[in-house]
Amino acid sequence: MMRSFSSTASSEEGFFSRIKKTLTGSVGSSSPQTQQGDEYAKQISDMANSQLWTLSNFHQQIKSASGGWKAKLPGMGNTDAVKQMKAMRQLLEATMEVAGDNAGAKELKDLGRKEKLQISIKSGAELRDINALIQQFQSMDIMHRVLRYRVENDLELPKDEEGAKMLLQKDVKKVLSPQEVKEMQRARMKSLKRH
Repeated sequence: MMRSFSSTASSEEGFFSRIKKTLTGSVGSSSPQTQQGDEYAKQISDMANSQLWTLSNFHQQIKSASGGWKAKLPGMGNTDAVKQMKAMRQLLEATMEVAGDNAGAKELKDLGRKEKLQISIKSGAELRDINALIQQFQSMDIMHRVLRYRVENDLELPKDEEGAKMLLQKDVKKVLSPQEVKEMQRARMKSLKRH
């Protein structure tokens, strides 16, 4: 049985939209803006105060996002958004089994075909979903590094998506090595060629 949590729309979304949806569990959600903003700010604060960004941290955020009140209402637990979050959570748990709970961006980047096949077998996910999860985790790792930089330098944390966008653009080169910046640019060019 093949499950997929990726879609054309989500692959065309922006970096911050994907992070916001992951952090707040708002994939397909219609909850009020203020509640989403508060959840976003709380998740940003939690991320900023975590010393390391690991699969375990990511899993905790996905778990809290997918365990919201809508998933507990009769009939609401079967919506596409809830199913996507559950599939993503299952994929993440399989990845944790293979790579380890404390695996970070480097360990995920270094996963080979054998490990990805193991993850696929355990989760029922396709390779594109595994790669999408790795890419999303790496994006969130960069955001974590920027937030940690801001905490360590007593700088203000973003309270919303717009603030996060501005701070990331401003601070990303302060936390990434020149090689990481080049790799990001290459990956972006590669993804633009596909579309």
